[in-house]
Amino acid sequence: MPEPKTTPNRSTERLLKQVLHRRFTFQESQGDLELLRSIHDGSYADMKPGDPSFHAYAAAINVANEFAAQVLDMQDLLRFNDQLADVQEEHMPSYPPMSPVTSAFFAGWVVLDARDDATGITLGEVLVHYLKRQDEFDYVQKAMAALNVSFCSFYEVIDVDAEGLTLWDTAAKQELPCWCSSGYRGRKGEIWYVRVLPPFVQGLTRSVTMNTPYVLTDSFRLIWEEFFQRHQGSEAAPGRSLQEYLKNGKWLGYWLEFISQAYADHTGNMIRITGVPDDPASLPHADPKRQL
Repeated sequence: MPEPKTTPNRSTERLLKQVLHRRFTFQESQGDLELLRSIHDGSYADMKPGDPSFHAYAAAINVANEFAAQVLDMQDLLRFNDQLADVQEEHMPSYPPMSPVTSAFFAGWVVLDARDDATGITLGEVLVHYLKRQDEFDYVQKAMAALNVSFCSFYEVIDVDAEGLTLWDTAAKQELPCWCSSGYRGRKGEIWYVRVLPPFVQGLTRSVTMNTPYVLTDSFRLIWEEFFQRHQGSEAAPGRSLQEYLKNGKWLGYWLEFISQAYADHTGNMIRITGVPDDPASLPHADPKRQL
């Protein structure tokens, strides 16, 4: 999967230089760093239930969020910090019924997808730049390399068995054996909107989901293939890849807004949504002031 391209500019270069003159601490993430290191070097003893690849990526996201809290007070990122705060206040991440935007989804979005329009960079990309130059935490760098190019997309459940499930990536057109981190088993034919990561641990073959799946039970693969085709033919598409659209949307917080407008109901391990972004009539909570 190619890395999203950012266009370097003076603002980007100035920010990255300033970051290297700061010393960032990871006091709150010591447990996450140790867990990720142990998974990376093979000493992990399966103390936590579930897939170790998921635990590795979740730990890296926690580290990235601690870094983000510190770097966002830099002068060049104050405006971006205010924008992120506005998005957070609007969607109030938690879990339904409080908010369909879960805390885990938002934590990943902030550091992996939210892109500062002034510098063209994400906070996860800033973290990797810092760690590489400091020659620190190679295991964090490895996890963040996969996380930084990831994005939520639409997957069809094509098989469910005792080991997990098999997803069909409707954008990349490929099958992925997968483990669902929320514990939801899934049903054949469902469409999931979810972030999927490749195996982190050498020797493992299944991917992992990184958030509670947003499940479209009244949808099917062709609907999303046609949606992608419509987007590629729209005025918003020229010069932008489908991958970029799925990662960044049309504006900051676009995909969080889709979740909010599409929310239907939920259980303890899945959230049901319905509709497609370019059809307001299909969205239960469509907002004419924030048309997708």
